[in-house]
Parts: sequence; C-alpha cells; structure tokens
Amino acid sequence: MSKNAGLNRRSFMKNAGFTALAGATGSLAVGASQANAQGGSPSQSYPRLANGNYDFDTVYDRAGHNCARWDSPPRNYPGGEFKFGMGVASMDFECAPCITEALMERVQHHSWGYLASTAELTSEIVKWNGEHHNNDIDASMVTLSDGVYPGMIAAMRSFVPRGGKALIMSPAYSGFYSMASAANIETVDSEMKLINGRYEIDYEDLEAKMTSDVRVLIVCNPQNPTGNVWREEELLRIGRLALEHGVVVLSDEIHSDVIRGDQKFTPFSALPDRDVVNNSLTFNAISKTFNLAGMKNAYYYSKSPTMLQRVNQYHRAELSTLGVVANVAAYKYGREWFDQANAYMDRTHTMIEDYVKANMPSVGYVRNEGTYMTFLDFSQTMASIGADAQYESHGKRTPEHYFQDWMVHNSGVYLNPGSVYGQGGAGRMRMNIASSQAVVKDVLDAMAAAVNKV
Repeated sequence: MSKNAGLNRRSFMKNAGFTALAGATGSLAVGASQANAQGGSPSQSYPRLANGNYDFDTVYDRAGHNCARWDSPPRNYPGGEFKFGMGVASMDFECAPCITEALMERVQHHSWGYLASTAELTSEIVKWNGEHHNNDIDASMVTLSDGVYPGMIAAMRSFVPRGGKALIMSPAYSGFYSMASAANIETVDSEMKLINGRYEIDYEDLEAKMTSDVRVLIVCNPQNPTGNVWREEELLRIGRLALEHGVVVLSDEIHSDVIRGDQKFTPFSALPDRDVVNNSLTFNAISKTFNLAGMKNAYYYSKSPTMLQRVNQYHRAELSTLGVVANVAAYKYGREWFDQANAYMDRTHTMIEDYVKANMPSVGYVRNEGTYMTFLDFSQTMASIGADAQYESHGKRTPEHYFQDWMVHNSGVYLNPGSVYGQGGAGRMRMNIASSQAVVKDVLDAMAAAVNKV
C-alpha cells in the first residue's frame, strides 16, 4: 500500500483486496458469498447483480449498530412493539462501494494528524453542482461546514438581530425551528395550501408575514416533508417578494439530488434574476444523496461575496479526515450508484402511491416530487381513535405524538408526527421510504391492517 493513501479506486481494489473489506464489516461477507456462488471474483462483482445493477432489494440490517433510525425508537417501547423504523431521514441501503473503498484505503495510513488541504473537496463540490445541477459556482463562493445546521445558524446570527424572526413556509423540516432556537431568534409560519393534490404557497399570506422584524426566509427545496420540488417561477416569485421586503433568503437544498424522474430541480442561485440571487445563500451537502450524515460534511455558498463574508464571521467548521475522504470519493465515483438508488426510490414512491389508494382508502396521499419522504394524512384514523381527546391524558405533546405511539402498538411501524413540522402538519405523519421494497411492502401491510380495523 502506498504511503500516499489517495482515492484511486483501482489501486485500492488491487492492493487491499476483498478480504480486508470483509474483515471490516460483516455485511460484506454476504456479498462475497453471493459473488463466489456466481463463479466470479468478489472484488469485481460485489455488490452488483447479474444484470450489472446495484442491489437495493436485499435487506441491509442496520439494527444493533447504534443507528438512530433503528436503535433509538425501541428504547421507548421496551415490550418489543417496535418493528419498523420509518422516521429518521437516512437510507437503509448499503452505501456506495467507492466510499467504503476510499475509507479503507485511508485507514491503512495509521496517522490522524491535521488535514493539509480541503481543496479537492471544494473542487468536487463545484464540479457536482455544475454537472449535476447545471449551476455555475466557483471555489471562492464556497464555505465548507460540518453540517447544514452550523451554516444556517451562522446565517441567522448574521442577518437576524435579537428579537427578530425567520419566516418558514410550512409544513417544513423540524430542524429549522431548532436552528432558530439555537440562534436565539423566533420563527413565524406561512402555511401552504393543499390544492388539487399539491402543496401550494399562499403568496398573500407569505407577503403579509414579511413584517419589519422578519429578516430571513427559509426556502426548503425540495420541501421536506411535503416533497415539493419548487419550480423556477415559484422561486422567482418568492425571491422577488423577499428582496422587496428586505428579507434574506436561506435556501436549504440538502435533498436536491433526490428528485423524481418527471421533475426538474432548480437551484435558487441559478435563477435568472441576479438581484434575487445576490440576496440569498444556499446550504447543501451530499449526506442525503449518499447517506453520509455521520461523516459531518456540508457546505454553503453565495454568489454575493458580501453575503458570504457576513456569514463566515459567525461560522467555524470542524471537519474530520474520514469525512473529507468519504465525501470526495462519493462526489468523484458515486454518481452511477446514486442514479440507480434514486431510480429505485422513484419506483418505491409509485408503489406506495398505488398501495395507499388501493388498500388504505381512509389515508390521504400527496404525490411526492422529491426527497425520500412521503407525508401521509391519517386525520380520519386519528379521529376514529379519539387522538384529540386522548393525547393529553397519555402525556403526549400533540395528537400526532399520540398517534405515533398508537401506530407502533398496533402495527409496529414508527413514523414522525406531522405536528413537529409547523402549521399544516396536523393529522399528518412523515414516512421514510428509503428502504428495500420488501421492507416497505411489509410496512404498508402492517399499517393497512391497523387503520382499516378502526
């Protein structure tokens, strides 16, 4: 092994071999057995199927590995009621092989001093945005971070004085409220309207909420949990309203790669209005794209040097060597794996839509356009079990938290309560669909049996 442990996949496979990988994680031994049964070299065929595609159908067991999605919820259900962790936003798929290969190669160099440079990571971020999103940015616009949270908190501190507010189009990611709390500012919701099966922005309400104490508007694109992929004309209208009222746009685009096949993602910074673009910052990562949340690696950027400099004054990143290695490998070599994973999840969304409509008539479904979440309306079931009357006596924060427990006890399925996503989340539950379709089918069967009996 060369002392210059780089990210060359060929050199890793040639020098490290499959035995080293199998020793590092037991799951790879399964891949080795499958490959040997097919008469091929494990390092050449793993983890592909005979048709050359990656295998997303084989269930990858994450339980028992300190996994937030599968190991946290059971602590609240000591009786063993919990079966399916469909809450936390992480994929259940085994990660792209190039990531493990790069990490194992770096581990062979047994020293963990300071990084000399992150220039390669920044270069790959710029390249990914250009090739994957047709978005022209350069390295001078990019600030590396150890997560979207630190970057957005720094932006809130920069633009919002004490007592000021962040405006959020809701239902929206619950983390936005946590970020605002950490920045010691308040939030105000502009609730979207459900029109003809799609969540739509209430522009009149949005503008009315842009009062003098509102200094930033959080745009989530794609919208988590509703799944909207915002169109160019929608983003322009939002951006021009914000500019007119002196409100800075903070665009969270962490799900920007997870787009369904019939949709087009438009980066806020690629809008055809320079003034609107210069009034914004974008926050992103490939932690959702490649399931790399544990590697603590993200970035933010702005096409306005002044905006970027203001936020940088409040921000400090603490990047880990392995996080940089994993992310560079994913950017450089992971595109084919992700494209297949995204197509698989697209098919899973269709499977869920068809199943809910055919087998759970009391459950409302809104067609997802992006993210690997789906936002299901269980308000009829909640009314049938008296969630509004029961939640306080059971010590629950909201009716949706009561229903979360009810669903686990009656089906084993753990979902996220819609009430944590702000106004418009009542009666809804968020479900993560990034699992083997065999698992998703078992989840749907279990939920259908529970809701159809009440």
